[in-house]
Amino acid sequence: MTITTNHPSSSYGLPVILDDAGQVMDYAPGIQLIRARLNLSTADLAAKIGVSPRTVEGWEQGRTPSKSAVRLIASLSPPEEI
Repeated sequence: MTITTNHPSSSYGLPVILDDAGQVMDYAPGIQLIRARLNLSTADLAAKIGVSPRTVEGWEQGRTPSKSAVRLIASLSPPEEI
């Protein structure tokens, strides 16, 4: 699993989440899976990237995160460890 802007589905620098097979994931399941793989609660992830837990919950329910938020999530761990 990785987050990248170097993919045909990434338009205007918007990061995309790729699953282990290299397929683009929707943000909601992608963020849920990344959070689980990093063993973080919603509150833990929110604290690490400087947003409220409700914001993370919203992303996991289908709201689109900002580019900067996705980049912060990507910075929490090297891609090969997510």
